[in-house]
Amino acid sequence: MTLIKNSEIVQDRWSVLEEGQAPQADHNIIDLAYWNANKSELIANKTSLGLLVQGDESCDQFTDDLQHFELIAIHFPTFVDGRGYSLAKTLREKYSYTQEIRAVGDVSPDQALYLTRVGFDALEFSTKEAGLLALEKLNEFSVFYQTAIN
Repeated sequence: MTLIKNSEIVQDRWSVLEEGQAPQADHNIIDLAYWNANKSELIANKTSLGLLVQGDESCDQFTDDLQHFELIAIHFPTFVDGRGYSLAKTLREKYSYTQEIRAVGDVSPDQALYLTRVGFDALEFSTKEAGLLALEKLNEFSVFYQTAIN
């Protein structure tokens, strides 16, 4: 995996926990079901937490707990599914979420610019080549007529 954050390739310090796995590192990404089942224990552990949500999930399912997450990872099941864009924009505008919002899943380099314009500040790509192409796409434009979240 290649991670782009703030228009540069960075080392990913986060680990995604699978179902039934105990927290392994200081920076763990968990899904909504894991969070709901282990909320009290996870809060007591005081580790850095990220939340993995699907693009079709409603913000109402987790916005009361946003203060516990340093990262929200929004999963795109396919690059043509645009619901993750709306979710990121809603988190930034309606809920004033200022921490990292990461696009994961079937993310295409061609989407990089659009993703950052709606509020994503980190993009995960399956290959280094895709990440490098995304960086090129991000640097193609320096002026925009429309406003953006970032």
